[in-house]
Amino acid sequence: MFHRLAAALVLALSLAACKENDAPPLGQQFFHGVGDVKVIEAHIVLTGDSSAQMGAGTLRYVIARVELTNDMGVDLTPDISHFYLIDANNNRYQGKDSGSSVFTGVSNSTMPLKKDEKREYTVGFRTTDPNVAGQILYER
Repeated sequence: MFHRLAAALVLALSLAACKENDAPPLGQQFFHGVGDVKVIEAHIVLTGDSSAQMGAGTLRYVIARVELTNDMGVDLTPDISHFYLIDANNNRYQGKDSGSSVFTGVSNSTMPLKKDEKREYTVGFRTTDPNVAGQILYER
């Protein structure tokens, strides 16, 4: 009987230890949605390419899965290029969903988003900053 009780106690403690804490996912700790944008997840992808246009650093993309809520009062057709990442230094990075191999498999809806509805989008922001963090917003 004692062994069964001990086994049950060990199982209960193991399950309690496995329970996730309430901390947001790592991507949500560094990238926050503003207004009608909610960041679901985000991570940085290193491309291995370099760009003279961006200070000759190695190109990275912040790939973010976001939820956009249409709170604009009318139906609209969201445009990925209207998403922006603004970092702590007020640098603005415009959203993209094509033009690099990091977007392989990404397919965002081009259908109208009805008033008060929500939809998920995958958006990339090109940067050379290895420590980029900031806010993601949608500008009309």
